[in-house]
Amino acid sequence: AMAKSLAAAQQEEGYWTRSLLDPVQAPGRETSGTAFFTYGYLWGVNNGLLDKSIYEPVIKQGWKYLTEIALQPNGKIGYVQPIGERADQHKNVGPETTADFGVGAFLLAGSEMVKYLNN
Repeated sequence: AMAKSLAAAQQEEGYWTRSLLDPVQAPGRETSGTAFFTYGYLWGVNNGLLDKSIYEPVIKQGWKYLTEIALQPNGKIGYVQPIGERADQHKNVGPETTADFGVGAFLLAGSEMVKYLNN
């Protein structure tokens, strides 16, 4: 049920907003959550807990966002929301906004994508 609900909150461009229940409150791209969610869907499919035929579009859109938008030409992972207690529409999140946890989330998603592609 959670996977189904979360998939419905994915934006057309493949990311999830900083506020899942109120995308208008904190609109725009966000990478760390998107990477963790993409990792979760990949892990679920790779371990037989989620149906590949249902969640493959979610995975592909998330991965496309991560590799074509979040991953910058200089190798940085951008659009990572700064650490804080809440999603804030006034925080500037852009291509140069990065953090170690966002990079780690990207790498986790990548580790499951390798398994996914080899199945």
